[in-house]
Amino acid sequence: MKIFAHRGFSHKFPEGSRAAYEGAVNAGADGFECDVRLIRSGEVICFHDRTTRRLTGKTQLISRMTAEEIKEIYDAITLQELLEIAIKEKKDLLIETKHPVISGGKIEKRVIELLNEKSSDIKSAGIEITLMSFSYLAVIRMKRRYPNVAKVIKYTAAALLTREANIAIDIEILRKHPNLITRTKASRIYVWTANSQSDLKWLASKNIYGVITDRVKRARKILVG
Repeated sequence: MKIFAHRGFSHKFPEGSRAAYEGAVNAGADGFECDVRLIRSGEVICFHDRTTRRLTGKTQLISRMTAEEIKEIYDAITLQELLEIAIKEKKDLLIETKHPVISGGKIEKRVIELLNEKSSDIKSAGIEITLMSFSYLAVIRMKRRYPNVAKVIKYTAAALLTREANIAIDIEILRKHPNLITRTKASRIYVWTANSQSDLKWLASKNIYGVITDRVKRARKILVG
């Protein structure tokens, strides 16, 4: 079972920050999880929210900012910078594209362009990169151009009906309906966001491919020993 640092080691460091991802390396994560958005400068930034308000107290739209402007008020990291860390440290990467957004499918296009630009380095590092989204249309767009794509599941019925080979399921859904692990047609299951000792201990005996967690050290101690 692989341990993915949710927005980096976000229990200890500011979520989605360079410090959080560097901290995840030191904490022994097998990989990183990130949320990405397209910004005004044309770059892809690792940032969960639509605005900066929750993390900075200042309300600015991420899509209307440049990377430099964002970094002036938060320790944000671009996807290209995170890719470089993942390649150097040999860490797998889960990339979730956020929707709905005004730019539509441009975010998926740019993410895949970046991955293609780094394809030889990714291959040399021996790491796996998986694209994810809650959006059905985004998943379809990505599957046309990229081999590793997972559908993020919010509802029980969706987990049963999906034909996707890779899915990510909320731990709360899985706790309520543990039979989904065997009933889903997916061959690879990621679980998010598992942080409590009870949830991690419960998952330890389950046929799960990857656990997405804020508590990297705790997860490693329970799941790996």
